[in-house]
Amino acid sequence: MTQIGFTIAIHQTMLRLFASGLVMFSLPALAQSPIQLPEVNTDTLSTLDFPEVSTPTSAYEPGERLEYTFRYGFVHAAEAQIELKAAGRGPNGPQWLIDARGRSTGTFSWFFKVDDRYRTTIDAATGYPLHFIRDVQEGGYTIDQDYRFDWSNQSVRALTSKRGNPVKKHVFQLPGPTHDMISSIFALRNLDFDNLHIGDTARVPLFMDEEWLELEIVYGGKVEQKVNGEKWPCLLFHPVIQTGRIWRNPDDLSIFISDDANHIPLLAKSNILFGTVQMELTHARGLRNPSARRD
Repeated sequence: MTQIGFTIAIHQTMLRLFASGLVMFSLPALAQSPIQLPEVNTDTLSTLDFPEVSTPTSAYEPGERLEYTFRYGFVHAAEAQIELKAAGRGPNGPQWLIDARGRSTGTFSWFFKVDDRYRTTIDAATGYPLHFIRDVQEGGYTIDQDYRFDWSNQSVRALTSKRGNPVKKHVFQLPGPTHDMISSIFALRNLDFDNLHIGDTARVPLFMDEEWLELEIVYGGKVEQKVNGEKWPCLLFHPVIQTGRIWRNPDDLSIFISDDANHIPLLAKSNILFGTVQMELTHARGLRNPSARRD
């Protein structure tokens, strides 16, 4: 692999870690194959009820801001922020906006500049997405996506443009309540962790890149982990991945979530074929619940 190709691979690895919301770093090599959804005409769909509340929203609230740093080995290569804001009231109640951004920094920007932004508006009561926007600039590659979820028809209108080409429009029938790349992070934070046992698999349905799949993560138990120089009690998870292309072992991707009522994504570590990539929390403010961090 050339030096430039090597640097691009590192960048794509780090930004996928951010873009997928810590756990979906494994999407390029998920054990489950994505499903092609049928395209539909919304005029022919039957009307359905808005998705019922499946889990109370208890882990977060507007005002929360999480900041992360990416490292390849000891090199500080990128930064990311995820912020939750109030977004007014819709026909079914209050709505919240999740605003996430990732940027390359320092020397890495010389080789492969990255500026990615993700925004999703969710229903505050259910956490289901209403409107997802993705603006990605990675080197010379750009992609713009605009997904509007219509839960009355259980469908999603997808507008996509790559490399500045004309926008392509599709409408897909969804098999049921589904999340986007960013709302899935917050859905995972609201899982019932108290009833998980080591080896249990949690699943979150996901619509990404005009395909549907189920993100699967395996619970690895409770551990204590140092994050940004501070000790945290954590819950350990391993996304289900395919080994061989990027990872050697099934547990080469590890996600650490705070073992408190906030369930903050604290640390993501990946041992890949050409080194180690890490995404680590540096600042957290506006948390809804008391923090479990230890001095």
